[in-house]
Amino acid sequence: MFLFYSRPLFRAWEIFCNHAARLLAHKERMRSVRFSREWAELNRKRMAIQQGLGRISNSHAHVCAQCGHCCKGMRERDAFLDRVIQDPHTEQLGARRRTGEMVGLRIAQAQGRVLHQDAPKAQGCCNELTCAGCRLPQELRPMQCLAYFCGAAAKALSQQECEEGIRLLKALLRLQWQGVQLAFRSRFGR
Repeated sequence: MFLFYSRPLFRAWEIFCNHAARLLAHKERMRSVRFSREWAELNRKRMAIQQGLGRISNSHAHVCAQCGHCCKGMRERDAFLDRVIQDPHTEQLGARRRTGEMVGLRIAQAQGRVLHQDAPKAQGCCNELTCAGCRLPQELRPMQCLAYFCGAAAKALSQQECEEGIRLLKALLRLQWQGVQLAFRSRFGR
C-alpha cells in the first residue's frame, strides 16, 4: 500500500496539482501580503512533512547509495508548487523550471545550509546531487524527492515506517490540494 501512495498516486496527483495551480494562479495577486502569508503557512507545513519523510528515508539510505537511479537525468525536479510555496515571488512560474537554480538551493545558500559543498557533482544526475548526497537539506528539496520510494527502498522499511510514510504522504497530497485552492483564490478572490 505504501508504494501505491509513494509512486503512482503521488506522481499523478503532483502533476495534476502543479498544472492546476499554475493555470489558476493570478501571477500578481498571489504575491500580495495576504497570499504570501498563506504560502508561508503552507511552506511551514510542507517542511514538517518533508522532515518526517526524511526521517523515514534515513533508514534506507544504504539502498539509495547503491543505486541512485531516482536522481539520474538532467531534468529539473522542482515543480510549480515547490517553487511558489517556498518563494511566491519566484520568477520561475512554468510547470518545470528550465533555467536558473532551485528556490530551495537559493534558500540553503542564503542560510548557509548547503550540504556537501566540497563533494564532486554526480555525473548525469540532478544538479544538486553530489557523490556524497544531495546538497539540499531534506525540507528544502522538491516534494517528489522525498515522496518517491522505489520497491527496494520500500522493502527496507519497517511496518511502522510504512504506516508513518502513508500518513505523511496523505498529508503531502492534502497540502498540494491546498496549494491549488490558494492559487484559485488568488485569481477569483474567494
